[in-house]
Amino acid sequence: MGIKTDKSKIISRAPFGKEHKFYRSSSDITKISAFLARNKGKKVVVVQGLGFVGSAMLTAVASAKGKDGLPLYAVIGVDLPKPQTYWKVEMINQGKLPIKSVDRELTRVFNKAFKSGNIHATSDKNSYSFADVIIIDINLDIIKFPKGNVKRSDVVFDNFISAVREIAMRMKPDCLVIVESTVPVGTCEKVLVPIFNEELKKRGYKNFEFNLGHSYERVMPGRNYLKSIVSYYRVFSGIDVKSKMKTRRFLQTIIDTRNFHLTELYSTTASEMGKILENSFRAINIAFIQEWTEFAELAGVNLYDIIAGIRKRDTHRNIMLPGFGVGGFCLPKDPLLGDWAARRLFGSSRHLDLSISAVKINDKMPLHSFSLLKKHLKTMRNKRILLMGVSYLNDVADTRFSPSEVFYKECKRNGAKVILHDPIVKFWNELRLKIDSDLKPIRNNKVDVIVLALKHRQYLKMKPNDFSLLLKPGGFILDCNNVISDKKEEALRNLGLTVYGVGKGHWISKRG
Repeated sequence: MGIKTDKSKIISRAPFGKEHKFYRSSSDITKISAFLARNKGKKVVVVQGLGFVGSAMLTAVASAKGKDGLPLYAVIGVDLPKPQTYWKVEMINQGKLPIKSVDRELTRVFNKAFKSGNIHATSDKNSYSFADVIIIDINLDIIKFPKGNVKRSDVVFDNFISAVREIAMRMKPDCLVIVESTVPVGTCEKVLVPIFNEELKKRGYKNFEFNLGHSYERVMPGRNYLKSIVSYYRVFSGIDVKSKMKTRRFLQTIIDTRNFHLTELYSTTASEMGKILENSFRAINIAFIQEWTEFAELAGVNLYDIIAGIRKRDTHRNIMLPGFGVGGFCLPKDPLLGDWAARRLFGSSRHLDLSISAVKINDKMPLHSFSLLKKHLKTMRNKRILLMGVSYLNDVADTRFSPSEVFYKECKRNGAKVILHDPIVKFWNELRLKIDSDLKPIRNNKVDVIVLALKHRQYLKMKPNDFSLLLKPGGFILDCNNVISDKKEEALRNLGLTVYGVGKGHWISKRG
């Protein structure tokens, strides 16, 4: 029963750079039973996976209220008993979010829900047996472009299938399972349904009807983190009429469906395709602009001004802007999930060529900024480069697949000394590096180049003199994400500083 492990001390490091010491016990069933006893009468919701989506979803569900103003659910968060993840369980049970966010509302709502006593976290798989609803928020890994061949990417399904099987082995037959994870098109019907059928039959259930829904998340881990769940449009479906009905009823309890209507699709396959198509469109839009970014620099024009004019047309308002690169867990891989599904689950002999090409172009975007750096720096050996921004998105602490990683490694490979700064990220988990949040010490040991990778609010507020104090004589600024306006660029030029910008060929034209 439970998780059979020894009681040896484990040291785990969170993405914030903190170490957590804890003991793993053989089972958490006693604590779970006590938690449920305190929440008697509430339906039990288990959230599998406590990452950037799962932790926020746990908060949203725990904050759902009934007509009496009391919490509707007893919510249990589950993550693996591994040093890489167990700290999330510990933090939640201490009343702390395991994700860092600038969204104060997310923190406030979590704190309030925790004080209400309807949140518990565990690594005990037996928690699935108590659930009325289970929400799957775990990642699928993908092997991208082995040996550079964009058409040979592969999905690593083992961990995901194993996690789903753990649910099927323990859940009540009438439990509602909702998949929020981004999965290849056809996963629910072609992969998960057979697993549930197999495991429930092993347990002796006959003529059973289990409930499986899919409703993809659109979580944006920024200043509107929680709102991107509870106050945003949702698409969903289920494997049958009953699953659709139960999924709809559950979503209505946590989402403001009066103002943000639910969209029900015909099948889970359609819902799965919706998420991948949505992100593939965005990835292609970004890749398209990257081509024109390089052309604009060559032609000596300001692509941002051009796009501002184009966006006046209603049909073109969502055209993307130039930038540093694409990161996070979705856009760098989701189009590849679509291509994989077309071939492996539906037997297509054709690739989604445009979608996978977009991923390849976007993966290389930081190298364009690097080429500009190398062009204007001449030699990089022992040059001090201040890279401002290591997360993948403005005002977000998420460093997964950050384009800054590609840029950083290329600078290091060319002999540069890179100083990392980010006002939000304190520890770069993927590279195991501490990140400076204070720019003042750099004034005493100035840099050759400032690279602005992100539009963090702190960077946007910086005045021309703030940059000047950081740069050596003859140094320059490389603005990779439209941090510096034309007005600020002119002020910097008046201070004797040179600024180059991605998509801003007009700055070079001015210098003639």
